[in-house]
Amino acid sequence: MGASVTFRVNSEQRALALRIAASRAFGRAARLRELLLDIVEHASQPELLTEQHIGVRVFGRPEGYNPADDNIVRAAARQLRAKLKEYFEGEGCDETIFLDIPKGGYLPIFSARTAPPALHPARSFLWGWISAVTLLTCLVAGLLWDRARLLSESSEPDTILGEVLSSHPGAVRFVLTDSTLPSINQVLGETPSADDYANRTFVRRGEELAAHDPMLLNLWNTLMDRQITSLADVSVLTRLLQTHTRSARRIEVRHARHMRTRDFKSGHFVITGSRISNPWAGLFDQYTDFRFTGTGALIDVHPAPGAPSEYHRNYRDLDYARIALVPNISGTGDVLLAAGMGFEGTEGAGEFLLDPDALTQTRKLLGLRSGMPLPHFEVLLEAKVMGGTSRAVRVLIARSHAPASRQTPGSPTP
Repeated sequence: MGASVTFRVNSEQRALALRIAASRAFGRAARLRELLLDIVEHASQPELLTEQHIGVRVFGRPEGYNPADDNIVRAAARQLRAKLKEYFEGEGCDETIFLDIPKGGYLPIFSARTAPPALHPARSFLWGWISAVTLLTCLVAGLLWDRARLLSESSEPDTILGEVLSSHPGAVRFVLTDSTLPSINQVLGETPSADDYANRTFVRRGEELAAHDPMLLNLWNTLMDRQITSLADVSVLTRLLQTHTRSARRIEVRHARHMRTRDFKSGHFVITGSRISNPWAGLFDQYTDFRFTGTGALIDVHPAPGAPSEYHRNYRDLDYARIALVPNISGTGDVLLAAGMGFEGTEGAGEFLLDPDALTQTRKLLGLRSGMPLPHFEVLLEAKVMGGTSRAVRVLIARSHAPASRQTPGSPTP
């Protein structure tokens, strides 16, 4: 191995980590995949690559837990090193970069690989031919990809989501819903608050409630071990990456379980799902007029005279969604909220955010001239549903929140 060590992960090294995570060696090791990607993601922040921090981020341990009494991170790291060895000796034997996590720490080390041992001449010729064909294929694919990317970037449309991304330099975190929460809520009989969710204090309550029912306890343990998100979220994220290629490299994807309240004090975010499936959306409910209730309704806390104060989903052909641009906890960045009452509503909200006509329409409804930056605002959408998918979306209400009336999340509702 070479001696080239880096603490800042470049695109080539990050691509290697993604290939490893997607390999057959990690096919049945979801938690090890998460551990690997978390370690690589925090390579430039060695102070966050401690047993304590990893235990909280990846394994859901409570803040302040004692690693001396719980060796889950050390045990998983041993398994991860074994999996990396398996990958580089098999599926990744042709990688030009080697990734190692030396014992005694959790800092990933990338180094140039030396040439593999000499092969039998016949095998060497065959391998050289295969490598040449593979290299040619990669080069052609790379050229086609670059051409497609350049064409895409040159014709990138103006959308609400694109407007938000372009006005926020630096990373934007896309926080995916936790699709296990509806089931967790049924066991608990309530929706965990953002703090309860972040501190994992609800876990013990669930264990106590399920303790005398083996089947329920097994279900609970399964829910605690899974990090699942909604297909609607994946659909929105995929379309975002395809539509706004210039901004794609700045998108950092996070599952809701990997976030903590303090993370929302700085930076910019896109949060999908309501507080029922993504508790972090609840942090900003006090700022919005349109709020999701635990009973499945979407309420307007400041309805216009004669207008409805509640909206209810029709499971057959009608859904509702909310889009809101609000400040983060400290008011130093923005948070874009997008959620439907159901899958179809969230899908419709995503389509609206990426529709160029929707940006023009929203500006008009908010009284903005073309080219004016979007203020903090929110819209209530109605989504027509057909065959389990969003067919058409229209704006029912659009409201702009002037700076003077802006309210920092967590402050009393006026």
